[in-house]
Amino acid sequence: MKVRSRRSSSWLLWWPFALLCLIRGSRWILSESLPGSATTLGSAAVGCGSAAALYLLILRPAVREQAGQLARSAIGGALLIVGPLIALVYPHSIPAASLTIALALTPVVIAVAEAATRHTSETLAGRLWPGLAAIAGLLLVLTQPSLASPGEDLILMLTPLLTGCGAVLFCSARPNVWRIPAALLGAAAALGIGAAINIAMHLGTWPDTAGLAAGFDALEALLSLMALGRLFATRWSAQFAIVPLLVLLEGIAMLPSGTSARIIAGLLLLAIAAAALLIPPSEEPSFDLGASAPHPSHSD
Repeated sequence: MKVRSRRSSSWLLWWPFALLCLIRGSRWILSESLPGSATTLGSAAVGCGSAAALYLLILRPAVREQAGQLARSAIGGALLIVGPLIALVYPHSIPAASLTIALALTPVVIAVAEAATRHTSETLAGRLWPGLAAIAGLLLVLTQPSLASPGEDLILMLTPLLTGCGAVLFCSARPNVWRIPAALLGAAAALGIGAAINIAMHLGTWPDTAGLAAGFDALEALLSLMALGRLFATRWSAQFAIVPLLVLLEGIAMLPSGTSARIIAGLLLLAIAAAALLIPPSEEPSFDLGASAPHPSHSD
């Protein structure tokens, strides 16, 4: 019975993260066949707003949380969801490889932010190396980003900075039933403003298949917040090594044109980085599915 209970608890803990990585790692296949199904600021705004409305409609929570906690959740959610999409506000296209490498810096940002906000006995170097290993692996496989454009460089810098800081801020809010919908509403507001600006400047349009994109965006945003609430920032950030690893493996499987030693080394570095990030830090709290707040995973 104990073994079955542990398996059930592990499944409840990990399923949002596993499903999130699977969807994000495979969505490019859908985008290739249906170009209009790719994420836009408008579809992401509608998706986050719809997910928040559905969440509130099902749970019908009472507003008992302090305004400060709600604001922290909303701002954190806006930052961590907008971060990977911030390139959509830029008037020129930024290569996907450059954005993937930039997002791999998210674990590094999280490590620095957590070290600055709470005292731990772990060294900062021990928290930094998995993210750096992921970046090294991606640099072996993908085209290195060009740093010739100041505007593009700013976007690449903001991508991991917003995502990582938003994840840490969201985790710092008190766990309660309002934390996820507040984060979704904060993201919907920020994305909606960005979409309105893009449309006003004729930089964006509303594709015919925007409903499909909004549905996937809603699912990804909800799963991302659920996974973050369960696994906390460090393990949640492993997706930025796992998703590129899945995409690369899918590409190799679909186009088996031979794999060089350089690519194999890059894939191994990504796998090692992902495994290291998934190992819970010794002082990181654990998520209790039967409680409303995290508690230390070790005895004092």
